[in-house]
Amino acid sequence: MLKKLLIAMVIALFLCVALFEFMFQDRVQNWFSDEEDQIVFNEIDITELAEDLILSPEEETDERVEEEKEEVDEPAAEEETIEPSLDDSLIGMQTSDIVQEYGEPTRKDPSSFGYEWWAYENSQYYTLIGVEDDEVVTTFLTWSSLDNRETILGESYEALNEQYDFSRQVELQIDSNQYQFQLTEQDVRMRPLVKVDDVWIQLYFDVHTNELSSIRYLTDELLVKQRPYSISYRGSLLEVEEYTEEEWREIEEGQERQIFFFTNVLRDRHELEPLEWSEEVSDVAYLHSLDMETSQYFSHTSPNYGELSDRFDRGEVKYRLAGENIAAKYVDGLAATEGWLNSEGHRVNVLHTEFTELGVGVYKDFYTQNFMTPFG
Repeated sequence: MLKKLLIAMVIALFLCVALFEFMFQDRVQNWFSDEEDQIVFNEIDITELAEDLILSPEEETDERVEEEKEEVDEPAAEEETIEPSLDDSLIGMQTSDIVQEYGEPTRKDPSSFGYEWWAYENSQYYTLIGVEDDEVVTTFLTWSSLDNRETILGESYEALNEQYDFSRQVELQIDSNQYQFQLTEQDVRMRPLVKVDDVWIQLYFDVHTNELSSIRYLTDELLVKQRPYSISYRGSLLEVEEYTEEEWREIEEGQERQIFFFTNVLRDRHELEPLEWSEEVSDVAYLHSLDMETSQYFSHTSPNYGELSDRFDRGEVKYRLAGENIAAKYVDGLAATEGWLNSEGHRVNVLHTEFTELGVGVYKDFYTQNFMTPFG
């Protein structure tokens, strides 16, 4: 009897072990696998959003008609021309050398990634130099004219793809941390990523003209911090500094001016008149970005304040023609503006011949452009 009892206990124990292995087979494999052969990647998917809207009263009445439209940028003061090329990133230069070569910037804006933007603004070009600890860590370059022989801007997608062989997968390593960026087909078409002389370069193309529209240079660390594409990694991510509400507002105001100026450079590129800055329209735009982020929605229709026409009325803005572009989850306003430029509807707003004023509102990573033409 005791022998049968022991046999039954052994069989029961065996069944329990088998059941445990079946239920927790993934965890058991991890316990007994060779750690040296394991590569564990954490994944983060980046989803950028953009929408557009236009309102137009019918024959000077108050009735509005909605259609789809796109985004815009700003005008600027004359300054000595900076001549960017793909091999001239400025990365690693000291601020003293920058001032000696280019002079003092038009404006300095804080960024959400720890560096300070030095803005060099001109109606023909727009150059932003990112400085951290008295050293250049990133630059953003664009010109209104894309047929200038002194710059690579305006070069065709095919020519640069042949030269740099754009890829959908890009890898880098910082210390013991390994990172792998996955670009979508749209990413490769609109903003491929290449590395030249240890500097990362994002190439922003205008898909409607097939020309290189702007260039962004970055260090390894800044590319990982910004994460402009979906990323897998082994190790740890580089964390971005936390900011107070007051610090965020300074960052947001800088991005608002950058979007405004960049928009007017794009308009000048297409031989259009620059838009004027409107403070009252900017207030309406800012409140919509704030509302979208705090209420966690993405739409021209606010669950709290209604349509664009309702929000203009609430802000006591009188208009003959109005339009709106919105975007979210871009690394900054410059990237959002390039995204608007490549969307058919948003592009219409950015390059609209009848708009005369622009207000921009940024809250965290939500961006709103409100275009307007007043009566008279």
